[in-house]
Amino acid sequence: MILEAIAAASAACKALEMAAGACNNIDQLGGYIAKLGSSEFDLQRAKNSKNLSEADALKIVMAEETLRQSKENIKSVFLASNRMDLWQDMMVKQAEARKNRQAFLKSEEVRKKRFRKQLSQYALIFAVVIVLVPATIGGLLAWLTNR
Repeated sequence: MILEAIAAASAACKALEMAAGACNNIDQLGGYIAKLGSSEFDLQRAKNSKNLSEADALKIVMAEETLRQSKENIKSVFLASNRMDLWQDMMVKQAEARKNRQAFLKSEEVRKKRFRKQLSQYALIFAVVIVLVPATIGGLLAWLTNR
């Protein structure tokens, strides 16, 4: 997960830098900025990972710096084209999308935990039925035949 997030962030930065250099219309940069925001979210999740080695932590720091520099470069393109209102709207929408994605991931985690709990309950019921019912019937038959 960590290496994938770092690779995605690097790829998004490179693609965005290339697109910014080749674009003569800032409207074409939207898709690249979306990828940048997505990779930023994944990088943050990787950073919050509990099993983070020192090497991975350093790679994440470097990837974060690359992301920050890319965002600053793209922001300057919006500033130069006098479209800071568009930049602000994009940043607000990105923040909302991150919040929604985080809420979705949290609800998925809760759903999976609930499913595992139900599955374990059903397994317990199944085990009780498979073990106790034959044991009870066997005990009853043994008791009846020994009378």
